[in-house]
Amino acid sequence: MELQKIINELNEDAYKNQFRGIDPYDFANSKIKLPNFLLSKVSFINKILPFSIRKFIGIGESDNTKSNALFLYAMVINNNKNDEEKIEYLKNWLIKNRSNEFEEYTLGFAFEMALSRYSSGPGKTSLFITLIGVCAFIELYKRTKDPVVLEQINSFKSLLDNKWLKIETEDTLFISYLPDHEDVVYNISAVTGKFYALYYELFPLEVDKVKILKILGYLRSVQNADGSWAYSENAPYVDNFHTCFILEAIYYMHQVVSAEWSIKMFDLALKDYEENCFDGAQPLHFHKNRKPKDVRSNIIKTEIRDIANAIILFSLLGNISKAQEVIGYSFKKYYDYSGKYFYFFHNWLYMSKLKFVRWQAWMSLAFSVYLNKSK
Repeated sequence: MELQKIINELNEDAYKNQFRGIDPYDFANSKIKLPNFLLSKVSFINKILPFSIRKFIGIGESDNTKSNALFLYAMVINNNKNDEEKIEYLKNWLIKNRSNEFEEYTLGFAFEMALSRYSSGPGKTSLFITLIGVCAFIELYKRTKDPVVLEQINSFKSLLDNKWLKIETEDTLFISYLPDHEDVVYNISAVTGKFYALYYELFPLEVDKVKILKILGYLRSVQNADGSWAYSENAPYVDNFHTCFILEAIYYMHQVVSAEWSIKMFDLALKDYEENCFDGAQPLHFHKNRKPKDVRSNIIKTEIRDIANAIILFSLLGNISKAQEVIGYSFKKYYDYSGKYFYFFHNWLYMSKLKFVRWQAWMSLAFSVYLNKSK
């Protein structure tokens, strides 16, 4: 497949619908009102159904902050002149539709959502979504030197530096998933480190370099003996795409600062990832030896985020042949050639073929990174 053509089709199709679509986590937007203890469970069922019941329960297409940030990131990296209008649209949308939880710039979900560990919705801040958005803004600022874009970046950094909950020691720096109480999700500290590394490219401050080294130190302190990282303090399973988030973040942090111990940490983690999160060219959703003990390990064999983030990681590392293997798998197993979109996940029984806008954004970003790094 000609990847630039695929990227163009994904981006154009999303733009025609103003980047709106359905999302796997949108059940809380339905007309059905459930008690909190049931909401996340029914939301999970809605996520994994191989067919959509959304029109029957009052869920329509919605704006999607995360996919908008991912599409912006993809288009800026792809640097296609045909995307300039789309980039401007997404830039303005992400600035206008910021969260209102803080005075400083943040982003959050554009629809009500519920997971087993937390719920969120319009107006509330998601640190991970904000990090995607501001990292995309950094890449955009490098190209345009737009002062309005820089204003959003600096505003968020001020929040992160001065108000967001962090725990710092002489050698480590932990960043909480939530702003005001300790919530330990390991990949969020890593992706925050990626943000500091990208910001350091623009403004090389020694204080940020120290933060990056301490985040690396924190990741070493919570790494499993086999090289993997659990999802969180309370969820010891290891999955593919969250592992990619950490490895990708370490790659970026190592562009700023590294140590012998951090290189060993990375090499051990990468070796474990390649050995235990793949079956040939197929990314496995869960680590072979560290699956969750609930039903999820039987329901999801591979999902599209595993594929997209494996492509991104191997492309960044210069392992183009491995990236190409995963790309080949994605078109063999996950691409709808008539609808021109990518599926969600599969298991031993069925493939979820619903068209979710966020997954198209992830694949646009993955292919854009691949083309950028394989030139």
